[in-house]
Amino acid sequence: MKRIFFPLTLSFLIVFSLYSQEKAEGISSIETENYANRVLQFYYYIPSKVLKEKDKAHPLLACIPYLSGRGEEFVLPIFKDFAEEEGFLIISPSFVFDEKNWESRTSYQYPSAWSGEAFLRIVEKVKKEFGLNISKFYLFGFSAGAQFSLRFALWKPELCSAVSAHAGGGTVIPDRFVNVKFFVSVGRDDRGRIPIVEEFYKKAKELGIDVTYRQYFGGHILPIYQIRDSLEFFKKVRDKEK
Repeated sequence: MKRIFFPLTLSFLIVFSLYSQEKAEGISSIETENYANRVLQFYYYIPSKVLKEKDKAHPLLACIPYLSGRGEEFVLPIFKDFAEEEGFLIISPSFVFDEKNWESRTSYQYPSAWSGEAFLRIVEKVKKEFGLNISKFYLFGFSAGAQFSLRFALWKPELCSAVSAHAGGGTVIPDRFVNVKFFVSVGRDDRGRIPIVEEFYKKAKELGIDVTYRQYFGGHILPIYQIRDSLEFFKKVRDKEK
């Protein structure tokens, strides 16, 4: 039987090509001037189909954890499956709560103070390192992450398509119309958060903002069915944008 040998360089190119089509996943960081986030780490997950189509602009799923939550722990397999199926890339920052700045509204839950710019630098770093184009942001946040997500969309609405915010604390009230779709929710037993979430919902409705409100069983937890509903919400928004 005749054997076929590839030249070494060709063999290397084939192996590299196959490897380069693999998904990309890991933890990286940027530096900030915030005392609690001098080294701000973030988790990223980039499906192979996104890496293969670098000429296209892909949507970003920004997963913002609970208070001082770790991005790599917050991004469950259900988020990764969604990213694979729908062609999203995922970025999830591991913000650390800077408690002494809470009263002055300069903790990370307030993007206009510093954390929003930090998140945009994270996005730019991922874009540059992987040669990607990003279209619009879809933000998913729970608790403190819900606060950040709502405030970020009100701060930079031109970058955002949709936000799912579950059980946000800290009152967030829109003061103008923004062309962003919102899905806000809370647990039925999370009594301290219910009026906060409902205040956002009522004001958004008054301003003509596209917003949906839902309650789920339980207290201050993130139910898996809330995540499923959120991803279905994102899919519907994305399908209309295509």
